[in-house]
Amino acid sequence: MPRSQRNQKVSLTKTSKKGRELKQGIVSEVRKCVDEYPSVYVFSFVNLRSKLLKEVRLDFREDSRFFMGKNKVMILALGKSEQDEYQDNLRQVSKRLKGQVGLLFTRRPAEEVKTYFKALAVADHAPPGFVHDETIPLPTGSLGDWPVSMMEQFRKLGVVVEVEEGVLVNRKAINMCTAGEPISPEGAKLLALYDKKIATFTMSLLCRWSEGEFEALAEGTDDAMVTE
Repeated sequence: MPRSQRNQKVSLTKTSKKGRELKQGIVSEVRKCVDEYPSVYVFSFVNLRSKLLKEVRLDFREDSRFFMGKNKVMILALGKSEQDEYQDNLRQVSKRLKGQVGLLFTRRPAEEVKTYFKALAVADHAPPGFVHDETIPLPTGSLGDWPVSMMEQFRKLGVVVEVEEGVLVNRKAINMCTAGEPISPEGAKLLALYDKKIATFTMSLLCRWSEGEFEALAEGTDDAMVTE
């Protein structure tokens, strides 16, 4: 029988009253989900954007709950050791709460959850700072079927552009991104203008806990960015 520690007090004395109340609320919500949902997963993510996460949340809205962004507080709620874990083996879940990760509480069957995340891969525009493995140039010549009114916008993005016979023309070849180097804000905007989706959004399951039983699904997490 899984052990419950519902009445265990959590110390948050190092935070302000407002912050303490917020953190205590998260602790309470996480523990409530432990009690209400039969399974909890830790997931990592790569190239996460708000709109993409929203779509995943919508897919799981009927039977699941997500928590992200407060690793230390979630660890506090679940417990770090055998002595303070909220339920048996939740300390194993806490060990995976490092870096860019989150919690998924769900009533869905395990195989259905695993299949969903294994297939999840969405091409998207790269944010500034993203490192691509290929160089994508913006050569000299016509910039494409853009209105002349776009000239100033292109210039602000570092393009040496002129109008020639009613067409925007690039006078100096540049790279929108260079292999192995972080993409600049200007480069990211240029790639988006040309609809170059070079980033792939993925979410990977690291472990599963269900009624006191723990299952490791993967090791480690990936670096990622969260952007609007």
